[in-house]
Amino acid sequence: MMHRLLLVACFAVCSLPAQLQLFLVQNGSEAPVASEYGFGAISTGDFRDIPFRVRNTGTTVTSLTIFSLAGEGFTIANPPQVPQTVAGGAALDFSIHFAPSEAGFFSANFTADGVSVIVHGTARAATSISLDPGDGTPPHVLAPGETIDFGAVRVGSTATRRLTLTNKQANRITIRNVAVVGQAFQLKTAVLPLNIDPGTSASLEVAFAPAESGTREGALEIEQRRYPLRGIANGFTRPGIGFDTPSPASGQQIRLTIRFDSASRQTGNGQVQMEFRPTQPGAADPGILFIPTGNQVAPFAVNQGDTVARFGSQNGVDFQSGTTAGEIIFTATLGEFTEHATLTIPRAAIGLDSTRTLRTSAGLDLQINAFDNTRSASKLTFTFYGQGGNALSPGAMTVDGAAAFQQYFAPSTLGGVFGLHAFFPVHGNPGQVESVEIQLVNSMGTAKTGRLRFTTP
Repeated sequence: MMHRLLLVACFAVCSLPAQLQLFLVQNGSEAPVASEYGFGAISTGDFRDIPFRVRNTGTTVTSLTIFSLAGEGFTIANPPQVPQTVAGGAALDFSIHFAPSEAGFFSANFTADGVSVIVHGTARAATSISLDPGDGTPPHVLAPGETIDFGAVRVGSTATRRLTLTNKQANRITIRNVAVVGQAFQLKTAVLPLNIDPGTSASLEVAFAPAESGTREGALEIEQRRYPLRGIANGFTRPGIGFDTPSPASGQQIRLTIRFDSASRQTGNGQVQMEFRPTQPGAADPGILFIPTGNQVAPFAVNQGDTVARFGSQNGVDFQSGTTAGEIIFTATLGEFTEHATLTIPRAAIGLDSTRTLRTSAGLDLQINAFDNTRSASKLTFTFYGQGGNALSPGAMTVDGAAAFQQYFAPSTLGGVFGLHAFFPVHGNPGQVESVEIQLVNSMGTAKTGRLRFTTP
């Protein structure tokens, strides 16, 4: 009884109608494919990918054990795994890739469980087309429909792209149709027909010569093949970044200008942005910024005919160099142009901003505001002078403040800025002390205040 039940079950499965069906996928819609599908004609060296879908049109699960394509010139781009089961109503997407290597007629048989379809196509003899991008990189073979990009070209100038047509077939190839469509694009050095023998090449050039600014598009047609053309016509002139300070240093205000080597043929806006890279890793300096905007970006405007960019009503923009050694990288963008300039802020001895020296009844009070763009301050030396100008005993007094300075700078986000407050009690009459000289040492040398006279509040 058990064997008979198994035979009945097997018979029932084998007698089920085929549930898988092949569909062509077009714009998200399905079109059933019966017994054959034609890929049409393409050129040798080109390819054509067509999306298909195998769908289980039934309501029950079915098995997929066969999924193959037998023949020349055709391959399955992304075949599903087999064996597997396909639920009722479910589908599997894949593509068939047609890439003939030589001229002729090609066909292949696609087979899945219950599905058998012939696919076919024709290949016309054609040259391989290589493009020299014009940017110093090696030429490469153009893919079917690949865009030939001319990049940004200034209005009134010309950019040229050179193409090499190579015959890798066994017979002569004659090219009778070469054309360029689209305003601002021109075909150069092409004498038709082009007779290219096996193993030889011929060249042609396409030029982009825009008369007005904006993005321009066109196409290059070589026999049945079509390649989009694209270029950007830029009426701006490449911006040049300049500074009014030949020897920059910390603690300065510096003016930046954007100039052009010739008058702009377009009106528009750009911006310049700064980025700071400190010599000492991790050091932050919020004082490096453009003064008018209060940040690290400054917009500018360019009118047709200008040779200098305008920052508001000014021909330049002022920025602060901060209090930290390092490099300030400036990036100016205008249209399709991007230009860079680097300003190096060298390491230096400690810079003094302000001092205050007070004489009180209890002693001498000293305050110094300064910056150390190396964050390496160490020794402090104080020398006091009497009313007669002579150095008072015990003479120069040196304090090693390296540890204290390092403890201060380690978490600081204020660049190299620091404040120093020192108080010296006086045993006797403070009025006998007329002035003090302070020396501050860092890794780049010694900074001296000169004699600072004490005042009485």
